[in-house]
This record gives sequence, C-alpha cells and structure tokens, in this order.
Amino acid sequence: MGHTDLYIVDNGNDEQTVKKYLREWCPISKQMDITTGYLEIGGLLSLDTEWQKLDKVRIILGNEVTRRTKDVIDKAVEALLTKIKDSIDEEQEKNDFLIGVPAILDALKSGKIECRVYDKSKFHAKAYITYFRDEYKAQFPSSMNVPDGYALVGSSNFTKAGLTQNIELNVQIRDDVDQLQSWFEKQWDDAEDITTAILEVIEMHCKEYSPYDVYLRSMYEYFKGREESVSEWENHDSVIYPGLSQYQRDGYNSLVQIAEKYSGAFLCDGVGLGKTFVGMMLIERFVKKERKNVVLIVPASARISVWETTIKKYMPEILEGFYPFKIINHTDLLLEKNQNLMDQIAEHAEIVVIDEAHHFRNQASNRYRKLFSMMGRGKKKQMFMLTATPINNSFRDLQHLIELFTQKEDGYFAEAPLGIHSLSGHFIKMEKKLNSMTGTDVTDSIDITDDIFRGDQLVNELVVQRSRAYVKKSLVGVDGAKVLFSERKPPVVANYSIEKSYGSLIDDFVKSFNRKDSKTGKNIAILALAVYSPYEEAYFKGDRSKIDDMVFGRQAQVVNLIRQLLLKRFESSIAAFEETCIRIYVRLRKFMVDYKQYGNVRAIDRLFKRLDHVQEYVEWFINNNSEMTLDDLEDDLPDYVWNTEEKFDVNDFDLDIMLDDTIQDLEILSKFIEDMMDIKPENDDKIRELKRILLEDKHAKDKKIIIFSEFRATALYLYRELQKAGFKNIYEIDGKSSGDRHEMVQRFAPYYNDLSSSEIEDEIQILIATDVLAEGLNLQDAQCLINYELHWNPVRLMQRIGRVDRRRNADIEEKLLRDHPELKDDRPYAYYWNFLPPAELEQLLSLYKTVSKKTLRISKTFGIEGQKLLTPDDEYEALKDFNSQYEGSTSADEEIALDYQKLIEENPGYEDAVLDMPKKMFSGKKASTRKGIFFCYELPTKRADGTWSHGDGWYRWYYLDPENGNITDDTYEIWKAIRCNKDEARVLTICEETFTDSKKKMDSYIKKNYLRAVQAPLGEKPRLVTWMELA
Repeated sequence: MGHTDLYIVDNGNDEQTVKKYLREWCPISKQMDITTGYLEIGGLLSLDTEWQKLDKVRIILGNEVTRRTKDVIDKAVEALLTKIKDSIDEEQEKNDFLIGVPAILDALKSGKIECRVYDKSKFHAKAYITYFRDEYKAQFPSSMNVPDGYALVGSSNFTKAGLTQNIELNVQIRDDVDQLQSWFEKQWDDAEDITTAILEVIEMHCKEYSPYDVYLRSMYEYFKGREESVSEWENHDSVIYPGLSQYQRDGYNSLVQIAEKYSGAFLCDGVGLGKTFVGMMLIERFVKKERKNVVLIVPASARISVWETTIKKYMPEILEGFYPFKIINHTDLLLEKNQNLMDQIAEHAEIVVIDEAHHFRNQASNRYRKLFSMMGRGKKKQMFMLTATPINNSFRDLQHLIELFTQKEDGYFAEAPLGIHSLSGHFIKMEKKLNSMTGTDVTDSIDITDDIFRGDQLVNELVVQRSRAYVKKSLVGVDGAKVLFSERKPPVVANYSIEKSYGSLIDDFVKSFNRKDSKTGKNIAILALAVYSPYEEAYFKGDRSKIDDMVFGRQAQVVNLIRQLLLKRFESSIAAFEETCIRIYVRLRKFMVDYKQYGNVRAIDRLFKRLDHVQEYVEWFINNNSEMTLDDLEDDLPDYVWNTEEKFDVNDFDLDIMLDDTIQDLEILSKFIEDMMDIKPENDDKIRELKRILLEDKHAKDKKIIIFSEFRATALYLYRELQKAGFKNIYEIDGKSSGDRHEMVQRFAPYYNDLSSSEIEDEIQILIATDVLAEGLNLQDAQCLINYELHWNPVRLMQRIGRVDRRRNADIEEKLLRDHPELKDDRPYAYYWNFLPPAELEQLLSLYKTVSKKTLRISKTFGIEGQKLLTPDDEYEALKDFNSQYEGSTSADEEIALDYQKLIEENPGYEDAVLDMPKKMFSGKKASTRKGIFFCYELPTKRADGTWSHGDGWYRWYYLDPENGNITDDTYEIWKAIRCNKDEARVLTICEETFTDSKKKMDSYIKKNYLRAVQAPLGEKPRLVTWMELA
C-alpha cells in the first residue's frame, strides 16, 4: 500500500482524514467492523457510494455509563438512539431530501449493516477493521504474508467530526490483525443487537409521510407554544380549577404565560362566558400557590354581588386569613381617605387583577393617572385585565391599557418575537388601516374593526379572546352537557308614537333643528350654547394663540354632546327630556343674570318677565324632584359639562353677542318646557305600550324581566308609573341608588346567586335599571329584557343582553325548574323587546345627522345600526349581522383552534406520535386553489435572561408561490390551503433544486422580516420543522 512503518491518520489535512482512508479501503474490502463511542448518520453518509461496495458492515456502539443497572443501561441506549436521530435532523439542514439515507435503511433491513451496543461494562474503543476481498488478496504472492485485513485504531468516533474535523490520533495496524479480529468477535458476541431500534429511528426520517401527518404535526407545533403545562397543584390542590370548563382552563394557562413574558395580559372573552372564574383561578394561583401580594380592582357595583360573594363561597380564607390579598373599588383610587392604603398597594403589590378594565381606557381621567402611578412604583407587577370590550371608541383604548404595565415605554415590545419598536406608531398604523378600509372609526364598522383587531400580531400576543360561537362549539362533546346557553329569540318591536305622547312638542322640537339664518340661509344649530363654547370665533376677542388647542376641541365636543343628549333624551322619555331642558335652562339663565349689564338689559328683562311662568315651573320642578342629577354614563359626558363656572373677561369675550345667542336658546328651551307642562303620563303612548307588554305578552307576563334605560330620569319615571298602575315587586336601580346592590341582585336572581325563591322574602319580579347594571352581574334567573329606548351603541346593547343571555348551569337550572315548573316551556329561550317609534324614526335619524354629522342606518327591527335596510330581507340581514357580532362568529384563529380540537379527539395519543416525528418532515398534496409550498418554521426568541432560544414555541407558517416568489404569512389562508383528511393522497412533484431555491427565498424573507426586526444576533437562524408541496 506504500505506507511507512507507522501510519498515522489524524485529520490534519484533507489527505490524512479518516474519511479518505476508509473510502479508499471500501472497494478492496469485503467487510468492515467498527467500534465507536457514538454513531451519527453523517459517518455512513461520508462513505456514500463507497460503503455500498462492502458486503458487510458491523458496528459496536460504546456505552459510556459506569453503573450497570438495567434502567441506567436503557437510558444510555436511548441516548445513543437520540444522538442518531439528532444527527439525521442535522444532516437534513443541508440535505433536504436525505439523499443517501434510504440506502442505509435498506442495508439495515437486509442485514448488510448490523449494529450492537456493548453494555457489559463501560466501552470506549474506537477501531475500523477491514477484511480484504479474496480476489484482491489473491494478487499478492503468499511469500508476502499479506494479512486478511488491516485496522485503524485510535480516537476517532464514527461521526462526521471524528472522520473529518477533529484532530485525532489513529494508527494503522498491519501485524497481528487476527488478534484484533478475535477481540472484536468476542465483543460482538457479548454485545446486544440494536439494529431494529436504529432501523426504526431512520425509518421515521425516511418514511413517506402523508399530507395529514404533516398537517397534524404543523398544527401541534402552532398550538404548542400557546399551551402551558398544568402542574400537580392545579390538578390536586386547586379549589377553582376542577370546576372550570376547558376553554376557561386554556384561558387561564395562556394568561399566566403571557403575563410571565410581558408583565400584562388581557382576558377579553365575550359577555357571559365566565371571565370571573378565570379571574378567580388567577387569584387562587398567585395568592395560595405562589404567595404573592395580589390586589383585585373591581367596579363598586360588582364588588359584593360578584367578587366577594364568589370568593367567600370558594376561598373564604383569603378574605379572612393571613393571605396577602386586597379588594378595592375602581373609585377607591381617587378617595383621599384611602391614600395610605393606595401607597401600600403601590409599594408591595405584585399581581394586579382588574375587572371591567375598559373603565381605565381614558388616559386623561384621574383614575387612569392614579393607576398608572401605582403600576410604576414599588415591586415589579404583573397586570391581568378582564374586559369584554377592550375597544370602545378607538384602537387607542387598548394602547392606553397596555401602557399601564409598559409605563409608556414606546419600545417595550422591540424584542423578539414582536419587534415593535414604537407602540404608539403601531396603533397609528392600525387606525390608518381601518380608515383606509372604511373611512370611519371603530364604532362605525365593527366587523372590519374586529378583523383588524384579531389579525394584529401584538393583540394575539397579549389578548385571550374567545367568542360565544367558539365556546359553544368547543364544548360539544367535552363538557357541553354541564354548560348551557339560552336560545335567543328574534327581537320584538314595541311600537309607539312620539306624536301621540308629545303632541305639539315634537313639532317645536323638529322646527328648532331646522332654523335658518335670515342673512345666509344656512341651518342654525338647535342651541348656540355660548356659555359652553365661549372660544368660538364669534365670541372670543382675545389672543387665540394663547389658548391651548385642547380647549377649542373640548368645547366643540361638549356642545355636540349636549345637542346629541337632547335628542337621545327626547326619544327616551318626557321625564328625561324635561330634566335635561331644565338643567340647561338653569345654567343659561344664571349666565344671563351674572352678565346682564354687558348686553341689552331691556331685552333681557323683557325676556325674564315673559318667562315668569316658566321660571316658576322650573323652580317648582327642582323643588319637587330632589333626585334630579346628572345620570349619563361617566364616559359619555364629563362633569364639567354641567359644572362649568368660567369667569368671562369683558376684554376677551364679546358678551353682548353671547347674551343675544343665549336669549335665543332660552326662547327655544322655554317653549319646550311650556309644551311639557301640559303633557300628562296617562297620555304617554310609550309607557302605555310597556304596560301592554307586561300584562298581555305571554312571554313577558308574570316573568322576571329587566327593563333597561340609558337615563336615570327615565328609569325613575317608569318606576313611578308602573307602581301607580298597580304592578308589584318592582325595583329601580341606577348610578345614584343607595340600597344594598348585592341584596337587590339576590332578590331578583336568587338561583344564580346561591339562593332560591323560598329563601327570599320580597322577590323582585320587574327590575328597572340604567346601564350601571349592564356589566358583570349574574341575572340569568331572568330571560326577558326590554330596551326602553333606541340604543345607538351596539357594544352597550350586547352588554345589556349579556345580563340574561349568559352561561347557564345545569344544576341550577334543574333546581329553578323544580321550584318553578310553570317556566318549563319558556326557560330554554331568551326574549327581548326594543322600543322604536317607526313613524318618527326617519325624522329622528335626520336630526341625529344634523347634530353629529354622521349618517346612521338604524334597523326598524333591531334598534341599532345594521345593513342598508332597503327591503324586508335587509331587516333579516341586520339581525343576522348583530347576532354574528354578539355571538362573535368564530374568528379565523378560533376556527383553527376548533379544527385542532377535532384533530386531538380523532387522534388519541397524538402527542407521543408527533414527538417521534422527525424535524423537516415533508409531504405534498393536490392544491385546492393556488399551487405553492407550505413551510412551518420555529423562530428564535429572546429569553428574559438575554439568551436566545429555539425552544420557546414561537412557530410561524408561511406559504410561497415558487413561480412568482410571493410569500404570505396569513395563518388562516394557509390553514385553509393545507387542511386535509387522513385519506388525502400524497402528491409530491417538486425537484430538489426547486425546493432548495424556494427554501433560500424563505430564509431570506424571515431574515428580512423577522430576524432584523427583532435584532437577532448573527448566527441565529430559523429552523424548518415541516413543509408541504401543494401541487
């Protein structure tokens, strides 16, 4: 062979590698016996095309363990097999189709390659013994004493590194090789065969996987990162966890995972889906398991009736024992007397749970500023926000809530996996996207808003949100028997005539909206309201540059709100409209009295004299209506609308013009008030219709019923008039009610508040309420709801319906029907009525457009904005549209989740099967629409300690069109393309060159759109997990 006496092979250069040595020996050898500490597929692939020339390959694998128990040995063997598996995965990084591996598989099956593991003792030998072919040895004369073979003995394992890369020391043995061969035979006899086990490992990689296999694996990886493993504590020690439905458990696990990563998380499930119990689960975990300092911040209306009652039932010890737990009301943040407690919470709280968190969306409010300050002080905090409506007026609502825990650090989400370098910029883009699609705001196009919201990457990272539609579908076959939902019946229109009720008032009201300027011919607003808009160009004479732009914007908003308020209260009830007119009248008259000397004194005096009878009535009204107070929702009208007492400098304001315009306003308001003096409740056609429903409608008569009004004055009016009409067991509640709200809730809905009718002395049958009752309470004992006025906000309407159309409990339902069998026929359903004035509806909408500059399409059936409503069929479409909004119509992500749930049910034990599947597994199927290649990648993410990892479950799907190079990452569209059944045929037409080129494009795309965005360090790369051709 031309070698020196001592032949060393050390991988020192390309001519002295073990790989080169063995490749040279394969053609002239009939057999190769190998001992090695490790085996990698790369070892055999290094000899590809040459090892096939051997008749036999025998490999003894070493066992590095020193302890010889069976368990230890089995684990060592498992480690060897894992190393082989990992080596195949590594090989596939550069060898996409594993060229060369099928030949190894065939050789293992035929017995050409055999593998054993030596487990008698620690085995560390490395040797490569070759046996000359007979015809090769026959070339040499017998006098040369050519041995049967040669051997290479030293340090090289049968791995790619051992054969080519590491500096090793291996020496060729030529003499006494027969002794080495005998030694090998002894070890071979003592070793255990693992050929079949290795065969199975390689088969997993070489198997022709079906499209369904790849789909199942891709779905598993997609959801794996979203699932938190459940500990022994949840399964055995938790009080709350066993009672949760699966979707609630999933929500709880996700919230914990999100908050751990970002310090804040949102639970935004739809109304009536049990957010309270997910909140309870969080409280139990952090208080009892982790012993952290927890504060729960809740609306005052829900503190006792919802939270304290539930906590006392399941975990009374955290209220009464030595646990670090506090409950405070939203409003407690603002009370001076609570300042010491707030300071303590700010310094020591670690977990903050907020119920109805949308009340903190306004960053200009005092409560927001207080909470923001609290979150930024003391110990680092995690925040959990519970709300069904994170978006009310703008996407910025969510931004403001997020900023409570990011403390307005604009680059908070710059790290992987989000790579959002400006939070404010991100939400500006969301707003622009909405405007470009609709030209409107979030309140005008709920469907598009929801699509943008749910499709946003940041939202998906921070928000857990399941629709009612998803929950209902997900419960089928799981624990659906325990969870019930009522069937919502279509709304019934409660017809009434405003003209019958108001007489001449409606004509005066409409005329006041349609006044014309005698000089310009332009429309004049219903009220000038100069006292609320003193900085209007016509009134302000001072230096406008010294006035903050916010002042101009605020006064315009206030004036517009007051005009809308007049319209809404006019449609609500005579009582609400009268109260508002008198309130405005009093404020404007006071302005005139205070500044009369700067205007036409004689004209003002004449006006006051002419309106003496009105003033007398106003004074009588105020003295006899001590409950008169602002009752609008705090988020709709700030206090300063009514409490403004600005002093006007005669040098800066044209008080003469302001007073002239105020005279006109008082003329209008006094005419309204005069008209109302003559209106009697018995002529009120609207309340007459309400009485008819309560007495005559079979679904409402003698049933528990909630009557909602937006205004306190209307609610009090209804209460008085129904009492006068002889109705019994009535209760009225609004934002100013002083009674025990928890007691009221129990009296109205005893069964869903842990009591029964027999335990209540004075059970409430008819509950009249403002929207203060529209959040968070369990009132499912009732199944009837009346909306007493046209409701302009579909979100608020959903909250109202959610009071009665909520998750029901099978055990409670059984108890309720046992006590009240007369309810059996109606109990599966939810009924509701909408009060609408059909004859005057178009007139009202026209007036609304005048004051708001916005066109509404109000459903004559449903009472909220719907479709175009040109035909009766459009009414049906409007109802479908609202039902879809209320149920939530399963989102794209929810549809995928439901399909994954189905996959799990159809494949018991699927997780073990998936874990055995190799990385980069692939298949192909016939494309249903466009052709392309699907890729599932695992992307690197940055851990809290600053290190980067591929093991944290950040998986993303991509779809590439090889013809034009277009790439999409729309998960829903990709899912629709790749989903398939078990019997889907495998169709694979792509060649290696096309795939390799496509993969390069994908890697480049991910580098540009992800790795750079998250500023991943050099060397961090995406890992391909699965791919599928759609041919």
